[in-house]
Amino acid sequence: MGLTNTGQPELACWEFAGLLLTYWCNARCAFCYVFGGPNRGGEMPVDRAVELWRGLDRHAAANGKTMRVHLAGGEPFGDWPRLLAILQKARQAGLTPPDNIETNAFWATDDELTRARLIALDELGLRMLVVSADVFHQQFVPFERVRRCVETARTVLGPGRVRVRWWDFYNAPLDLTRAGEAERRQAFDPALRRHQERLTGRAALRLPHFLSRYPAAQFRGETCAKAILGSRHVHIDGHGNIFPGVCSGIILGNAVHATVQEVWQDVAQHWQDNPVVAALVCGGSYELLRRAQAHGFQESPGGYANKCHLCACVRQFLFERHIWPEVIGPAECYADQAEQRAADASTGV
Repeated sequence: MGLTNTGQPELACWEFAGLLLTYWCNARCAFCYVFGGPNRGGEMPVDRAVELWRGLDRHAAANGKTMRVHLAGGEPFGDWPRLLAILQKARQAGLTPPDNIETNAFWATDDELTRARLIALDELGLRMLVVSADVFHQQFVPFERVRRCVETARTVLGPGRVRVRWWDFYNAPLDLTRAGEAERRQAFDPALRRHQERLTGRAALRLPHFLSRYPAAQFRGETCAKAILGSRHVHIDGHGNIFPGVCSGIILGNAVHATVQEVWQDVAQHWQDNPVVAALVCGGSYELLRRAQAHGFQESPGGYANKCHLCACVRQFLFERHIWPEVIGPAECYADQAEQRAADASTGV
């Protein structure tokens, strides 16, 4: 990561961007880095998606780069006509082809429908289909649908244009749709330890008990400058909020009333004015905790699994108290009372 002439960390050009078309999802996966679920909204209108896509292309071009846009959620296939309309209008506008689309394949209920949709995506220039397959998703999606989607995509798109997260699980799947609590816990533990999903969003609420935890001071000095300013990857949701990488819930700026390039320039020049970003870049989640203590935050005696878990807990506290609402949000990235009650009533799985 570069430095400015004043020695401050420099904001990287954004070259990879995910459009979060919705926070709706048929599933409530424990490791979700937002709080996607059947009760969530945040749908991105077609015209907004195309305008954001155009803004991303222009931002990259202004910096001598080529933007790579992927479509995600939530579950982007939850509204197939809208997904199709976005891709059609982006193609008509001459925007960069979609790099990939992420899905859990819940919609692949029969061979004819699955093949028809994949042919449509191929005709609209999709480079890669990314299919989720792991112990978390398979609580909610019958594996037969995942297999149908993957094998049909390998035929329609070609094997090199299909990626599965994770292939090891796909090749030796566990069907957890009818599993009991003990079986889920047994499956979750090695999966989390092996893949070490980022502990933010629902993952911070549901999964830390699988890992060792430490006092917050353990993470003193673990700054996030590279993840926030040095990352070339952002996500943008249906409200126009721009998040760094997969740190959803930390708002860098909003691209509804400003262009992507204007937001980038503002962040590059004024990131020190964002209280969350400034704390994380300069001192990490421990510094964010220290600043939150002035508002009443108290460290958990149970400790934290890593710096991301600590950050998520502090931000949840701040979100609930409407502290720094312009940079901590939206609601879809934080636990509501129902999620909190569900976590309190369960063992986390």
